[in-house]
Amino acid sequence: MAVGCGQRGEPDAGSAPRFDAARAFRDLRAQVRIGPRPAGSSGSARELRFIVHSLREAGIDHPWVQRPHRNVVARIPGSGPGVVVVGAHHDTKDIPGFVGANDGASGVAVLLELARELPRRLPGPSIELAFFDAEEAREDRPFDLDGARGSDQFIRYARAGGIQGTPPLRLIRAMVLFDMVADCHLRIPREESSDPGLYGLFSRAAGSLSPSGSSAPFLGVAPAVLDDHSPFLGAGVRALDVIDFDYGPGPSPGAWWHTRNDDLRHVCAKSLGAVGDPALEALQRIR
Repeated sequence: MAVGCGQRGEPDAGSAPRFDAARAFRDLRAQVRIGPRPAGSSGSARELRFIVHSLREAGIDHPWVQRPHRNVVARIPGSGPGVVVVGAHHDTKDIPGFVGANDGASGVAVLLELARELPRRLPGPSIELAFFDAEEAREDRPFDLDGARGSDQFIRYARAGGIQGTPPLRLIRAMVLFDMVADCHLRIPREESSDPGLYGLFSRAAGSLSPSGSSAPFLGVAPAVLDDHSPFLGAGVRALDVIDFDYGPGPSPGAWWHTRNDDLRHVCAKSLGAVGDPALEALQRIR
């Protein structure tokens, strides 16, 4: 098992929302400009301000910053019962000079663009956007002992009945995580521990959007990884990790993972769009 690690206007009547990959990439670039963003750092504090400001500009009035791990949570209400948690981690590995263009910034960029474009009255369950802190294990500690601290906190608060903006666990219908989704050579196989039904929603949505009917990049199956979806799986919540854990040359996780090569040279806006466009459709079909 591997380890991962101006206000929006309403769309025209009858038009489908469209994921703006170029705007999402600007959000990715803005995070890279902040520099390293490990949990508890000054860079992390700037990242939090960026996320909260961007959510408010998107028309989400009351984002909540949790403590002690600084998860940012925000709700888009739905007309049906329950909540779907849609997450990404905002911290970076504490490596000198590591800016996490793919591993950290890409997932946040996707969530911020979804916040702008998802309908403000969803047809099904509400969506809880969760920007997780402290996903990366500290120093050389094992991920299974020290990673996913922010998402583990989220689940603890959910088990307690809903604390600091977290929905009660009984209301969480599913969880979808976006991590490492800007690789220019993007491929998103089903991570083995992820729910096949949720993955199928994304694969079919990608196929419906493709002129050729191809479900790329949602093809194949890959070994399980430990990531921010893992605490949800442990709590009995069906979850999907949308992740390309093959970044750069060489065997998975690739030569650029957790190195200073994870920078703007190796990420592409088109990859954000290849994930974000299907997400706009698939997320609204989860029940």
